[in-house]
Amino acid sequence: MRKGFSRRELLRSTVIMGGLGVGSIVLEACGSAGPSATPTPAAGLGKTYTFTLDAGNTVAFSQQKLTAEAGSKITVTFTNKSTDKQYNWVLSQPGKMLRVVTDGQSQGSSSGYVVPNDPNVIAHTKLLKPGESDTITFNAPPPGSYPFFCTYPGFYTRLNGTLIIT
Repeated sequence: MRKGFSRRELLRSTVIMGGLGVGSIVLEACGSAGPSATPTPAAGLGKTYTFTLDAGNTVAFSQQKLTAEAGSKITVTFTNKSTDKQYNWVLSQPGKMLRVVTDGQSQGSSSGYVVPNDPNVIAHTKLLKPGESDTITFNAPPPGSYPFFCTYPGFYTRLNGTLIIT
């Protein structure tokens, strides 16, 4: 066992990872491994969660609910799989989605439809053209439910979801 992790934490991690492996096999058998969420221990900083999301021509995120623990590091890789649309992934403070969308759209495409240094924005990818991907890493906010969405004009009502921090 590693120093700093109890036997219970290691067993729990093994069970979680085993469950994710079985879920990936089942999804792969259906034709798509889909999005992934893989927690891994990080020395002294809780866990690291890695989420892989995409959106295609259906204008919907491949996953609408993400879960992570407070005090963890979160990495999001977002891929635009559409053939003709631009997307981004934006995480905001609770209750601030419409403010972030409205302010971002007034900024225009030159800022990726996100106000630079907006205190209501926790993290965001760049505005992605079809086929592009972006990876961001940030510290998990305090426990709560945080909306994520796309700020490209007209898409936030369909491209949205929730990050739940426990």
